[in-house]
Amino acid sequence: MTIEAVHSTSRAEKPDSTVWVPVATGLWAGNTAGNFIGLIERVSTHGYTARNGRSETVGLYSSLAEAKRAVERS
Repeated sequence: MTIEAVHSTSRAEKPDSTVWVPVATGLWAGNTAGNFIGLIERVSTHGYTARNGRSETVGLYSSLAEAKRAVERS
């Protein structure tokens, strides 16, 4: 018997694009090409804490978009 994996790439899942998934209220996990790249956590009124794939703090950002960009560049 042969088992084949079937994979269809949707518009949001290009091999080089980053996908951000909300895993809990105020917490997002990012991955690129199936590899974990980091987490972003909403920190009450202070903004968003960004961590890279090694759990190192990248920084504190005022918007979710800024935090995502920072993780993607780290």
